[in-house]
Amino acid sequence: MRNILKYGIISFVMAFGLILVNVDTAAAQNRRYANREYRRDVREARRDYERRMRNGDYRKAEREYREDLRDARRERAQNVRRDRYGWYYMHNGRRYNRPFSLWSYRNGYFYRRN
Repeated sequence: MRNILKYGIISFVMAFGLILVNVDTAAAQNRRYANREYRRDVREARRDYERRMRNGDYRKAEREYREDLRDARRERAQNVRRDRYGWYYMHNGRRYNRPFSLWSYRNGYFYRRN
């Protein structure tokens, strides 16, 4: 009886944890949550920058701030999706298309072809 109770509790905890993980990954795929996460990353980078500036590490503060912003931008740009017509992303509730014939997408950036 004791083993059944112990395994029941363990399986419930694992199942509940998997449910929470699945909800988080589904939410992260939504554009609104991606933008919210980007803004949060930028706010944290600014806070760290201001704290380092107060401490007097000016060069390190600027370098780390630029790196944090670059990482946040790159992570946000990875949310670009692809369909049979080309690349697209959502911004302010509007869909922006970048056709394959005109645009190339590498490392989180769009490049216009000649």
